[in-house]
Amino acid sequence: MNTPNPSDSAQETAHLTKLRAQISTDIEAMQQKEASLKEYEQRLRLLMEHNRQGQPAPQANQIYVTSGPNSQEALDAQWEKYDRAHALLEAARRGLTDDRLALKEREDKLTQREENVSRREAWVKIREQELAAADVARAAIPEAAKPTFTTAPFLAARNLFTRQH
Repeated sequence: MNTPNPSDSAQETAHLTKLRAQISTDIEAMQQKEASLKEYEQRLRLLMEHNRQGQPAPQANQIYVTSGPNSQEALDAQWEKYDRAHALLEAARRGLTDDRLALKEREDKLTQREENVSRREAWVKIREQELAAADVARAAIPEAAKPTFTTAPFLAARNLFTRQH
């Protein structure tokens, strides 16, 4: 029977805790990036709106707008940048989801393994109690009831033929 080493399970628990902390940190970073991208998207939409209306952009967003015929190209470049960043964010989010699923599957396997081990330990304990009771019963048999050299072969044959297996 394979019984897990307590230090292995402690190491595995520590590793899982470390992975959880890392995943939560990654999620927070992704949420910050997402908020930044949403803000960036709002600025781009505002620029597009001003560009369509023919009005100059507000002073705060003047950095992103170029005057003349290049303004649409700059806006397109900014949208491409946004699309790439959004695609990267989605890829990272899918990766985190996969990691979370793998971690949950590993935790489920560990829980199942713990249940199997506790079940085996209970079975071993019961079996040890049965063997101890059998030893006590054998020791309690009086000397007169123990088979002698002449009757032992006959008792063995009877036990062999009447066995319930």
